Amino acid sequence: TKIPDTLQGPPMHNDYQVKLWYIHEKIGQGPYEFPTVFSFFLPEYIPDNGPALAAKYISPETMILTMPNTVSLLNGMFSLIKYGLGDCNNGFSRYPGYSGCNDDGKYERSFGRLSYEPMGENLSQKIADLALLLTAGRLSGQNQATIEQTCGTEPNEASILRCAQQLIITTAEFHTTNRVERNGEDRSAETSVSDASNEPYKAIVYFYLGGGLDSYNMLVPYTCSPIDVYEKYRTVRGKNDLSEGIGLPKTRLLEITTNVGDPSNHLGQPCSSFGIHENLPTIKTLYDHRQVNFIANAGLLAKSVDVSNYNDETPVQLFAHNAMTMEAAREDLADKYSGTGVGGRMSDVFSQSGIPTNTFSINGQQILLTGEAGQGPSQFILSSSGLSDFNADPSIGDMNDVIMSLNNATTPDSGFFAETWSSKLSEAMMKQEQLKTEVDNTSVTAAFPDSGIGRQLQMVSRIMQTRQARGVKRDIFYVTDGGYDTHADVDINLVENFATIDAALNAFVSEMKTLNLWDSTTVVQFSEFARTLDPNTGDGSDHGWGGIHFMLGGSVNGGKVLGSYPDDFVQSPTNPIALSRGRMIPTHPWDAMWLGTAEWFGIKTQADLNKVLPMLKNFDPSLLYAESDLFVASETATA
Repeated sequence: TKIPDTLQGPPMHNDYQVKLWYIHEKIGQGPYEFPTVFSFFLPEYIPDNGPALAAKYISPETMILTMPNTVSLLNGMFSLIKYGLGDCNNGFSRYPGYSGCNDDGKYERSFGRLSYEPMGENLSQKIADLALLLTAGRLSGQNQATIEQTCGTEPNEASILRCAQQLIITTAEFHTTNRVERNGEDRSAETSVSDASNEPYKAIVYFYLGGGLDSYNMLVPYTCSPIDVYEKYRTVRGKNDLSEGIGLPKTRLLEITTNVGDPSNHLGQPCSSFGIHENLPTIKTLYDHRQVNFIANAGLLAKSVDVSNYNDETPVQLFAHNAMTMEAAREDLADKYSGTGVGGRMSDVFSQSGIPTNTFSINGQQILLTGEAGQGPSQFILSSSGLSDFNADPSIGDMNDVIMSLNNATTPDSGFFAETWSSKLSEAMMKQEQLKTEVDNTSVTAAFPDSGIGRQLQMVSRIMQTRQARGVKRDIFYVTDGGYDTHADVDINLVENFATIDAALNAFVSEMKTLNLWDSTTVVQFSEFARTLDPNTGDGSDHGWGGIHFMLGGSVNGGKVLGSYPDDFVQSPTNPIALSRGRMIPTHPWDAMWLGTAEWFGIKTQADLNKVLPMLKNFDPSLLYAESDLFVASETATA
């Protein structure tokens, strides 16, 4: 980058530093901005489309190749080439304090500019020199000819070269080390064809609490007999003569009846009542109105296990964030449908049945929403702030069409990762155009909090409003809140975190009711694992396994604590589910909640259920909950 000391504007200081402003929010990565201890990529990630998915090739970097990141990356690169380093049209830096955004080669509104001057005696040679620099000579002759023909009509050489640079940096040859062979065919947009006009609209919101939720402080034993489970809970959580430990006193709990519909039936639980954390009053209110269910001691399982066989019969790296996060989303420990997630397989089933379905992540690429190649639509990926304009002020009139042509379909022997870039870029451009106008025309009435999860749920409510324009009958959304890896100060962290998600859920429920979509929506909450009941020396808790999770919605037949809340948390020869330090082996699989939810969503046949939940057959039916267990009998929800 060349600092323009002769251009208009304030002089550059000797200690001037280039600042890439919030670059991690624009391109998905940045210095010192790791989203987790696992950096920006998961080593086992498989792309969600293209030949790499079909071949099950690993491509960790593809995780950040999302629609918002792709759009922001190219917007920033276009801005850098046309205006220099600044803020023009979503540039990578900030407003330098002077001049306007002019694509005239003066770079007046910038901190610096790209200064390379290509060599060559004519335009063709100069573009070839740019291609050598930017693609190491990989740029295909077809693409080079397209760029030369397109940009050659610009009024002067400087404009031609700025145009050429912009087009080159959109190609797969620039973004990968593959060579590209086009097959001469255009890419086509995904279309939904359906005879399901009378099918009601339904939505699932997958609400993920990242880090491993200490759920035994979310739902606490309260009134229990003949075994006093509450006192056992306080003891294992560290209460003694010198310390209160990390367990919650009853004064900080919101008491709920174990079975609101029939208080005399405790559903096999050791307690007639439980306590919800004091900072989750929305969950408490919904529970009392029978619109929330908890499932106790649930977790990732391939089959039912106990202390004698859990290690051999659970093919996953237990207690590890990355492995259990991915497998909770996949729900396929035998890898029958490699590279796919439970939401993506649902979408596949509906798409193959003629029921148009969309999947949306409001937080990056998610394996949860990835289906089998060619079976259903790929996921939309948005940021919580919505969608930015792509190439808002193009240098040439038909620039977006040219970009699409530079990334047209490839032959089978073309580079797999080049095809991944081109297909993801083309998909992002088509989906961006399809969705942005509709989302921009929506609004909300509820006061969503200005938090990460608040903004995500607000975006979900806005996307739902576009369902008719998109022509869909099913939506699956992924949202997440972080900060639950509470190795220290678990109580302090949960007080803050629970207040944050409660405010967001309260606004979301209000908005769903205003939109007449509450009966059509189910929120399912998951986390990779629970935590040790036994505290560590930092007033925190460490990685566990079985825990409590919840579901909520207008059609939920709630007010019940399901599953099997433990009545003994201590490892002993007579306790089949307790490991060291109060790590509980799950008695119920994630499938317990998923089965009834999938049936409510419209997955009805056993063959379809076995695809969506391939481990279902491994569990005794008594450990699973059908639609009739989890949902009220209702004809339809609002379309």
